[in-house]
Amino acid sequence: MRPLLVAAILAACSSSPATAPTAPASPVAPMPSGQARGQVVHTSFASEALGVKKDIVVYLPAGYDAAAAKRWPVVLYLHGLTGDETNWTDGGQLEETANRLGVGAIVVMPDGDDSFYADSLTAIDYQACLADGTGLFFPQRSHKDTCVRTAKYEQYITQDVVSWVDREYRTLGTRESRGIAGLSMGGFGALMLALRHPDQFAAAASHSGVIALLFNGPIPYAKGQTQLVTDPTQWGRAVGPLGAWVRGIFGPDLANWKAHDPASLVQTMPANQVALYIDCGTEDEFKLEAQAAYVHDLLLDRGIDHVYYLGPGGHDMDFWRARLPESLAFFQAKLASAR
Repeated sequence: MRPLLVAAILAACSSSPATAPTAPASPVAPMPSGQARGQVVHTSFASEALGVKKDIVVYLPAGYDAAAAKRWPVVLYLHGLTGDETNWTDGGQLEETANRLGVGAIVVMPDGDDSFYADSLTAIDYQACLADGTGLFFPQRSHKDTCVRTAKYEQYITQDVVSWVDREYRTLGTRESRGIAGLSMGGFGALMLALRHPDQFAAAASHSGVIALLFNGPIPYAKGQTQLVTDPTQWGRAVGPLGAWVRGIFGPDLANWKAHDPASLVQTMPANQVALYIDCGTEDEFKLEAQAAYVHDLLLDRGIDHVYYLGPGGHDMDFWRARLPESLAFFQAKLASAR
């Protein structure tokens, strides 16, 4: 399902809505005959932060079962708004790509609902949510699968998911061996969480991410002319429910928005503390290449090494599927190797 988050963001920030053609499909090349394959596991676990069980998908690399003493790096891949834990394997063909590339890491895909992967400031009425979807951005979604008792999604990822993976699987279990990536809303989540928790993540990758939460133009981007939102109580007023949803997560305090905004965080991070990868399609119908270019310039101005790519493609799985090998290779290069 195509993430919807950025449509509303750009509608709120730009008077010129953009559209883009769908890029042609990018099929994954077949594996060489006889090459070892990894496996995908669908399971669930109890989250203390959310107060419920959550589904999760795990890719185990080729050789995981055979090498009983071997330990592996871990990369989390986050989905976008309206997505779930199956998006990267179903639409993104992550299993096929990881097998073809011989990825030597455990890849973990959690269900993050529509959370922005942040601890929301809005209280949850769990029973009302189960009854009629109260408190959900999309009440038509499965209440049983989406309602939580407390919306502490930052804690859920950085504490529950990370510790669960280290308990259940043979991981290296260090920040040098752990990365995080995501698309659209998940691209925001990946950079935000890594920059807020550099003790846990050594590398982060954003595919078409909402990585400048306070960016307010211009579109097209022009260095030196950037406008930023200064009053978050007005953020997204033009787009109704989505604006209210995001304001409910981050609240009225500009300092809290800045504390979760990747573009703000890269301006204060120690140089090269977290390895960063950023991409976006030049035909992104929501013009998120402007945010990518803005953050790219912020990093250049500070002399921070990073991987940056703008190229043909829209805000869709065709683009993300085509770029997935690049982020997987980025993690292969930046994270501690299996041993």
